[in-house]
Amino acid sequence: MPSEMITKQKNPSSPTPVAPEKDELRAATQQHAKRVRRLKINIAAWVLGTILLTTLWVVNQWQDNGALKSFGHEGEAGQWNPTLWALAVGIWGLTVGIMALRVHFERPASAGDIEQLERIGRLKFHIAAWVLGMLVLTPLWALIEWQDNGGFERFSNNSQPGNWEPWILYIGGIWAAVIAVRAVHAYITRPTAGAETDGEAERRRSRT
Repeated sequence: MPSEMITKQKNPSSPTPVAPEKDELRAATQQHAKRVRRLKINIAAWVLGTILLTTLWVVNQWQDNGALKSFGHEGEAGQWNPTLWALAVGIWGLTVGIMALRVHFERPASAGDIEQLERIGRLKFHIAAWVLGMLVLTPLWALIEWQDNGGFERFSNNSQPGNWEPWILYIGGIWAAVIAVRAVHAYITRPTAGAETDGEAERRRSRT
């Protein structure tokens, strides 16, 4: 039998190679699905945990200070202190919120430059996480400073009545500086028109 006929019979049964792009997209999709499942579990845990913590806080404050009349920190009858409850629920909620932002902004790309799209998605995630963090941490900072030093009069570090320590500004400023560095890096490393990205070069080498 001629060798050409044997070759023709073997070729149809040979496995069709899978494109590297499809492998990358499949892996990214599976990773995204895992993140979505973890997010749903953490949301459910946060909701149940908030209900439990709120119940325990109400019982504790009612036993210590009687029926609620006002929120306060002097420990007088009828004054309930919400600081610890707010810290526990707020920090936990901030963590779950950041997870949700990551799921939203780091979705797998379906076409184009995958590396650059993922880099931009991560940058948007960090910006949104900073905004969410400031929205959660700023009220907690105000609550802590109000409990320690009373009503706000001025920013100061001497812990006198009315003086609030501005540590929230340090946290927000350092966090924003880190995001700015990441934004500059994403801008510098973006591919120019006609340039070949690392991923494209790797895929081209794998085909040869």
